[in-house]
Amino acid sequence: MTIEEADYRLKPAMNDASNFWDLELLVTIKPKGTNSVARKEFKIMGYGMPIESCIQRIANYRILHKHGGDAITMVQYLKEYISQIKELKDKLLVKDSKPQLLE
Repeated sequence: MTIEEADYRLKPAMNDASNFWDLELLVTIKPKGTNSVARKEFKIMGYGMPIESCIQRIANYRILHKHGGDAITMVQYLKEYISQIKELKDKLLVKDSKPQLLE
């Protein structure tokens, strides 16, 4: 089983029954010294991570990707980080029943 969205992919680390995941993030590859066009591909960012760690890294990656090399305040970063975490967790929770995951 693979969990995939536009900018990340999670695959079970050992087998489908594992609680640990390998995280891949979509990155832009810019070849140096050639006229080749930049391309996007998934790159491994972590092996054997719990789902909570994957969510935290995805949130951080999205913020870094959004702001690039710009400077932002700690307050702005934390607001965006909390917002990203909430968005990712909301997608994982089933709203019809009592949420149990990641609480």
